Amino acid sequence: MDKIKESKYLAIDLGASSGRVIVGTIEENKLKLEEIYRFPNSSIQIGESLYWDLLSLFKEMKNALLKYVKKYGTSLESIGVDTWGVDFVLLDENNELIGPMHHYRDKRTVGMIEEMCKVVPKQEIFNQTGIQFMELNSSTQIYSMVKNKSPRLKITKIFMMLPDYFNYLLSGVIVSEFSDATTTQLYNPVKKEWAYDIIKKLGLKPEWFQKIVPGGTILGSIQDYIAEEVGLNKRTKIIAPLTHDTGSAYAAVPVDMNEYEEGEFGILSSGTWSLIGVELKNPIISDKALRYNYTNEGGINGTIRFLKNITGMWLIQECKKLWEKDNLRLTWDDIEREAQKEESFQFFINPDDHTFMNPSNMINAIKNYCKTTNQKIPETIGQLSRPIFECLAFRYREAIENLEDTTGYKIRVLHIIGGGSQNALLNQFTANVLNIPVKAGPIEATAIGNLLVQALSLGKIKTIIELRQIVRNSFPIIEFTPKDVNRWNDGYKKYLKTIKS
Repeated sequence: MDKIKESKYLAIDLGASSGRVIVGTIEENKLKLEEIYRFPNSSIQIGESLYWDLLSLFKEMKNALLKYVKKYGTSLESIGVDTWGVDFVLLDENNELIGPMHHYRDKRTVGMIEEMCKVVPKQEIFNQTGIQFMELNSSTQIYSMVKNKSPRLKITKIFMMLPDYFNYLLSGVIVSEFSDATTTQLYNPVKKEWAYDIIKKLGLKPEWFQKIVPGGTILGSIQDYIAEEVGLNKRTKIIAPLTHDTGSAYAAVPVDMNEYEEGEFGILSSGTWSLIGVELKNPIISDKALRYNYTNEGGINGTIRFLKNITGMWLIQECKKLWEKDNLRLTWDDIEREAQKEESFQFFINPDDHTFMNPSNMINAIKNYCKTTNQKIPETIGQLSRPIFECLAFRYREAIENLEDTTGYKIRVLHIIGGGSQNALLNQFTANVLNIPVKAGPIEATAIGNLLVQALSLGKIKTIIELRQIVRNSFPIIEFTPKDVNRWNDGYKKYLKTIKS
């Protein structure tokens, strides 16, 4: 590869608990990261409803730009925003927000999958969208508004996914980026357009849905008023990377594409959610995919992320919050050590059980689950945390087995990327139960993918193979090899027997 001259790119990565702003520079075919700003993000409960504070988030974005200018000056190649999927805003005829934006864990979607499928059969929805059924889907959220006759819909002119809205505020351009549009369950990956039949049957208006553009589209320059407010050069480009955070993370998987064929390398984006799947050229919309509840989401260069959305580190994150309320100052390393000291396979939980979606007290929810499944009750930090890690590994095996059955491919290696890749105990458990190598890292996969897709869009990187080579050059990748495979096979059988009894 030719050497790449240094340029600066800015990734604004919004997660469910915090936003991070990271500067990326590429030099000598290596990417260097510097986090220049971090700010909290949390839900707001108002009555029975749960919301996000979008205006505060946008204010924090501008604060980050001010910090960038103070440190680096006015010159910046480009800015890219990514967020979690499924959440959306509605705009009126003046392109202004219609009310606050609901959180995907809001209770308005409870029971709405069943209600939606009374209007459009489940098989038809899946055949047209290829998206797994989850209460938090955009389709389910907006159908709850139709079902409850929300007055907001009467003045709606534009439906926008969250990162598209922030890109609009920065650039003044209204579009829908491919990777996030596919998370809605309102997009047809075969026709490569909005699923207009479903949209109409659900009582939505096709004209609300905007032109879909590929990940990596250069939207234009930053709006003048923002450039003047923060002091940035007005030629700074606003780029829609893969705006769905998992799409950006999957782009940054450090796989050697000369070594593995399509479908042979598994990818697990590990954070609050675990997104486990493969990268394919075309969607798989089949009876098996529907039965196993798999999903076809958009990836880099128009690829498909065929994956399963599993509850991830959410359970242990919620437990940690409760322990901290009890004045237990625990690091993640402390929790791992406590889990490692415990005897294996004492307790079994299904991390995706509905009782763990948004309980008021996660520790009590785990104890109640064990009680109702006729198990002993976990009490200590180790007893609570170890089954979370063990059963996440078991869920990954379930997902991989179903994935292989559906695709016909045999997965030879699993790449774990994102914040959860730091959990060495879970990584080792996963290697043990899958009986294949697990390669962990990079940690900041979402920001890395965001930044490198910007560079790809501007011609600084030529191909996805080169992009992933830069990831391998730049960040440590730790390999975990399987151990105690027979014992873990026995544990997996006990897990299946317990959660399905």
